[in-house]
Order: sequence, then structure tokens, then C-alpha cells
Amino acid sequence: MKKSIVLFLITAIIILIIPYYGYSAPSQQKKVIMCILDNINYEDLTTYGQDNIKYILENGALGLMNTNSGGSNTAANAYATIGAGSYAVNSSYGNYAGEYNDLFYNEPINRVYKRNTGNEMKQGNIANIDILGLIRQNEKLNRPVKIGLLGSLLNEHGYKTALIGNESTSPDDITRNASLITMGSDGITNFGKVDQSLLMKDFMSPFGIKTNYDALYQAYKDVEEKADFIVIQTGDTYRLNKYMYISDERHKESKINIFKDVDEFLGEIIKDIDSDTLLMLVTPFPSGDDIAIGKKLTPVIVLNESIPKGVLTSATTKRDGIITNTDLTAHIVDYFGITKSPFMIGHKLISKNMDKPLEYLAKINEITAFNYKIRSTVVKAYIGCIIAILLMFLIFITYFKEHLHYIKPLLIAVLITPTVLLVLPILNPWNTTKLALSLIVSTLTLSLIITYFLKDNLRIFIVTCLTSTGIILLDTFLKNPLMKVSILGYDPIVGARFYGIGNEYMGFLLGTAIVGTAALIDRYRNNQNTIKILSIATYVVILLTLMAPTFGTNVGGSMAAFVGFGAATILNLKGKITKKDLIILACFLIIGLFVLFIYDGMRPSQLQSHVGQTSSLIKHNSFMALFQIFWRKLSTNYRLIKYSTWTWALFATMATLGILFKWPVGILKEIFRKHNYLYFGFISGIIGTLAALAFNDSGVVAAAMFMIPITIPLIMMCIDEEIASQKNSSQKQA
Repeated sequence: MKKSIVLFLITAIIILIIPYYGYSAPSQQKKVIMCILDNINYEDLTTYGQDNIKYILENGALGLMNTNSGGSNTAANAYATIGAGSYAVNSSYGNYAGEYNDLFYNEPINRVYKRNTGNEMKQGNIANIDILGLIRQNEKLNRPVKIGLLGSLLNEHGYKTALIGNESTSPDDITRNASLITMGSDGITNFGKVDQSLLMKDFMSPFGIKTNYDALYQAYKDVEEKADFIVIQTGDTYRLNKYMYISDERHKESKINIFKDVDEFLGEIIKDIDSDTLLMLVTPFPSGDDIAIGKKLTPVIVLNESIPKGVLTSATTKRDGIITNTDLTAHIVDYFGITKSPFMIGHKLISKNMDKPLEYLAKINEITAFNYKIRSTVVKAYIGCIIAILLMFLIFITYFKEHLHYIKPLLIAVLITPTVLLVLPILNPWNTTKLALSLIVSTLTLSLIITYFLKDNLRIFIVTCLTSTGIILLDTFLKNPLMKVSILGYDPIVGARFYGIGNEYMGFLLGTAIVGTAALIDRYRNNQNTIKILSIATYVVILLTLMAPTFGTNVGGSMAAFVGFGAATILNLKGKITKKDLIILACFLIIGLFVLFIYDGMRPSQLQSHVGQTSSLIKHNSFMALFQIFWRKLSTNYRLIKYSTWTWALFATMATLGILFKWPVGILKEIFRKHNYLYFGFISGIIGTLAALAFNDSGVVAAAMFMIPITIPLIMMCIDEEIASQKNSSQKQA
């Protein structure tokens, strides 16, 4: 009997204890505090920051953050993106929020919120008055976006959110960008204080007001025990950025005063936190001055034992020191032990050990800003040269045939320029003068050397094209040390791609591989079977590289490669392509893509490329997600065709080829009669170009780069054929 009673008591105690610890322990232990210092950079932090900011810099994990969104480059869109964990946009009044009795056009927020949503807000809540407008606005995007997803996920798992502080520039201003981070899908933040009582008058501060940091700290203490995710809007740096009527000297004085106050406030916060609190110092949007000079990546510092000091990275970027704003969302969710939603596109933060992280980030920022500012000029100059040289060729072949040989070095320069731009970062050309001189001298020197030593066109094509192919592949296998900083590489500010092979070099890689191998087979016909096997092996390596998630899967590039290389293989082996061949090619393409989607979708989320993320989206959001992706690609291509300079390059190369097919009469026919494998390469290249145009969201760029190693060799062959024809005519006359 006694044993039964003892057993009963033990069982009862276990039953009572397990639910208690199982439910409440996570909520009590885990806490995230995001302190917002808007419109600043690392130079501000190191120049004006005092003891507490220096402590965070020395002990935290530091990163530069891409602040892109689903729309135009605005602060509100960037805030909405963090709250959604995916590229989102703001609505007309989407960043307007307040407490129960705060006023919106002299009407209490609680009434406005109820009128708009039909729901009641509670005393102590912060309500966004245009949550329905936000939802509708984001439904128009060509991607599935769940506005307020971060707040909703936290609430669903028993965690509470809080927002304190504001960025008001006047007593009537209820702009609360940070509410877009803390609110749920209903527009409600659980706790907070954002009213004018957190401000104080100070006629020497921007707009005559400043944050009352004593009141802000008291507001923090009021929510500290209630909330698990707390966002603190310090506000003063935002107001300074907005205030335009100030001298440089006064701007500096104001910044000194602001950072002194912020530093003291952060010191109080640091004293309160323990090892279970994740402190994030975040700049959601850059200052106007930084935007003007191309420095659009902003500081993020994370302080916690779970993420040791160093530089931040993530599976999104795979770039040491660079993260995206969507990674913040993913990391917060992961920190609380919540499974990431498939609608969140970011990944948790990782810290990499780095000596002198501030110097490292400063160098990244310098290179990134330089490339961002100069890229458009370099691309336009290159495309302008292409068009000018093509026009020069057409003029010379019409009126100055005897001088056609002078065009060849210029054509070779056009052909090798993308490769020169890829390797140019070795020279550290991070100022305009050095870049221009390095590019011009390197390109012209190499062009003249190639012209002088490789007089035979096929040898020129083999050396230039296959060297380019090899360099791009080698750079990719080494994790893209050159492409990451090349002018024609991908831009972490634009953020379309952070690693792998970008569309510019993808198109160029496919074109050089097809033309280079075609020239190789034509040049060494005695060993053509061996070379054909080596060519197919090269195609397979390139295709697998483009498909491999490890190298940042380029789906559109993989499809273009499969079509272009497939056509080249069939033509090289059979000499023609039948309808049956096309059907088989299409079937293998579909099967390959299906396997890729399944394979990448089954991998852990932190290892997935965007292919795996798309698989997850389809799983949770039906095939509508796939249609949205197709529509987004079409929209992007349409926009690029209308506005991109690359359209002119694509048009110029295709127009030149069109002219050559008609005139001079029979010249291409004669070239292809002598060089049938080069003809196969030309046909395969055209097919691949059309595939690159159709299957990529920036297909115009890929197609234009694809056409360069196709068009230039054909023009050079035309020049030699015309020169040979003139010599024959002269000999006959003699």
C-alpha cells in the first residue's frame, strides 16, 4: 500500500512538473533585443561611438547588410521586408502605427484600427492602421509574401513582441517604421510605447526634438519581463538624416551628441542582459549621404555567446561579412527554436573568425561601392565600343576592303574584354583612373599580342575562348574570388546573386565553350573523335557546375546550357538535328530539372539554393508559386528589353549577323562550307542564346554576352575570307 502511495505521488509530481518547464522555460530564457540606429555606417560607429559601442564592436559579430525590398529603395520597404522575412513593400499608410489613444488626424488609433479591420486592439498594444493595405499591396508582388510573418510566428509559439521608441519629426507624426518588424499579420504588436512622451524639446536638435533616453529606458524596463522580442527605435539618427537645413559643422556636432546619448543608453541595456539574450544593433536603411556615394550596405552587429565575435555571413550570401535583411528574420526565428516558414527566404546568421573585422568590412564596402557606382559606365562604354566596332566593320567591308585587317585587333579586344574584367581585380583597380588605364592597356596589349602571334583565326578562337572558359570555371571552383568583385560579376548591393556564376558570365561561358570547342574540332580534324569526346566532357562539367547547389544553382543557365550543349553534341555527332532529337532533348531537360528540384528540396534549408526554396514554396503554396516565378522572369526581361543597355548589344550583334547572311553575297556560305564544325557551333550558339533569353529573368544580359563569342569569330572569318578573295582577284588580274 505504501509503495503504491509513493508511486502515485512521484507520478503526480512528474506530471505537474513536466508541463510547467516544457511550456514556460523557453519564453523565460530566450530574448532578442533589436536596437535600431538608422542611417549610419561603421565609420560613424568607430568615430563617434564611445565605451559601450566600442565594447559591442570588439565583442560582437559584425556584418554588412543588403537592404533590398520588394519595391523601390525606401526605408519603409526595408522595414517591411525584415518583418516578412521576404522582399516586401510598404503601403500608403503602412508605416503608421500607435498606441491605443494615440491620434491619427485627431482620431484615436483604436477607432481607426477597428474601423479598418473590424477587430479590437487592447490597451498596451501597438496597432498598425493600414495592415489590410499592406497585405493587398504585397499580394500584387510576383512572389508569395506574408506581411508581419515574424510577429505572427513568434505569437503562435507563445512569444510576445514589443516596440518602444519613435522616429517622429513633429508632434503629429506617427511614422513608426519599426512596427513593420514587430507586428503580426493582424497589424498588432503585443506591447510597447511609441508616443510623444518619449521625446523632449531641444531647439539645437534636428526638428527641435530629440529622444528622451531616460523615458526610453523606463519604457524598456516596462516591457522587459513581458516581451521576448523587443525592438528599440532610438530615432535621433533617423531625424538627423531627414533634417536638410543644417551645416556640416552642426551636423557633426549633432552626431557627437546623439552617439553620446545612444552609447549611455546601450550601456544600461548591456548591464541588464544575460547570456540568453541576443542583442542586435541594426541599421535597416542607409543615410542619404551613403546612398549618394554607393555605400548602400549597412552595419549589423550581433552580441551573444551563441554567435561568437567575427564577421557575419549566411547561407543566403555565402560571402564573409555580407548578409541580407531577410537573414535577420531567419536568425531570430532560429534563435527561438522555431521552424523557419517556407515563405522566409533568408537563413540564420553564422560568424566567421576574422582578424581585424572592421578593416575587412571597410575594404568590402569600398570595393562594393566602387563597383556599384562605376558598373553602369563601364558596361555602357563596352557596349558602345561593340556597336562602334561593328559599324566600323560594316563600313570598311563596304568602302575600305583593303583596310579590313585593321579591324581584327579591335574585334579581338571586344572578345577578350569580359575575361580581362574578370581577372582585373588581381591588380586592385579600385579607383576610376586605375581601372580605366588597367582595362584599356591590358585589353589592347593582349589583343595585339594575340593578333601578332596567332595569325590563324581558328587558333585565335581556341586560345581566347577556351582560356575564358577555363578561367571562369576555375574561379567558380575556387568559390568565385574574382567574380565576387568583378565589374561584370554580381553586385551585393543589387543582390540578385551573391555567389556562383552570374548571368553575364554564364552567357559568356556558354558562348566561349561552344565556339572554342567547335574551332578545336575544325582545327584538328585528324583527331576529331577524341576532341569530340573531350568537348562533350567539357559540356558536362559546365552543365553540372551550373546545376550544382554547391556552386549556387543557375537554373536558367542550366537550361540554356542543356539546350545549347545538347544541340552542339547532336550536330557534332550526327551533322543534323531532327524533330525526334528535339523531343528527346526536351524530355531529358524536364527530367533533369525535376531531379534537381527534388534533390535540392530534400537538403537542409541552410544548404539549399533558391531551387530548394522554390520546391518548399510549391509544397506549401501549390504551383501558384511557380507561375509567380515565371511571371516575374517575364516581367524582368520585358523591363530589361525596354531599358537595359544590353538590349543594344544584343540587337547590334544579331543585326550584324543578319546583314552577313545576305551580304556580301555567299561569304558565310563559303566559310561554313570550309568549316562545317564552326557552322555547327554557330547554330548551337544561336539556339543556346534563344534559350538563355527565354529561361532567365535577366535573359537579355545573358543572351547579349552569349552572342559576343559567336558574332566576333564569324566577323573575323568574314574579314579573312574577304581579304583572301581580294588576293585571288588581284592574282587573276595579274
